[in-house]
Amino acid sequence: MVLCFGDSITQGRPGLTYLKYIKSKKGFKNYGLGGDTLIGVCKRITYTLENSNYNDYLIEIGANDILLPYLRTYSVKWRIKTDYLFKRGSIPCKNKEEFKSKYRQLIHMLLNYTKNIKIVSIPCIGEELNTKLNYTVDIFNEAINILTKEFSIDYIDFNAWQKKVIKAKNEQNAYFISKEPFDVIYDTVLTTYLPFSKYISNKRGCASTIDGIHLNNIGAKGLASLIEERYINSIE
Repeated sequence: MVLCFGDSITQGRPGLTYLKYIKSKKGFKNYGLGGDTLIGVCKRITYTLENSNYNDYLIEIGANDILLPYLRTYSVKWRIKTDYLFKRGSIPCKNKEEFKSKYRQLIHMLLNYTKNIKIVSIPCIGEELNTKLNYTVDIFNEAINILTKEFSIDYIDFNAWQKKVIKAKNEQNAYFISKEPFDVIYDTVLTTYLPFSKYISNKRGCASTIDGIHLNNIGAKGLASLIEERYINSIE
């Protein structure tokens, strides 16, 4: 059993979880939590490590460490929503240095229990690639990649795959998550519980997401394929 810790990309709400498309016989359990951050995952995973016999972990986290501070200034309603997430324990790292330090702590924590660890890069935040948000994503992903090399951990570069898909569409799409948090609930109904993710992403001109962040069927299938490929290779 592979325990998959992450945020809404793993949980699949809104949009679709990559776990929906994994065909491997190896079991995968969804520990995704929408809006969660690296600090939040560290707290959640501690309990699991200490109270379970599972020793295979897939980590996908970091987008909200960049996104939540941005959303806090995006609109008044998002400020209220992000304040709630902070109080819940999904606290973003203040900068790249703290992020790298906390990620190092997470890896050390995992290595005390297992060597079966795979880490997914932070996905694009918005399908316009030449933005400050995606520049920050690249910096944080560089820090993650350095750590995976240092500890010889398998790094699944979903971000690079996503960029190829977005560029192939040849459309630098300006659509980004709504300033009204309630619209995310609306998207959840239409894309997670009803089969309209493809329709919505096409209507918005998105290549791999429904809203610039959360995955559509193409993005979820792509990440599932990258993950399965790594697990097949590790088994072989």
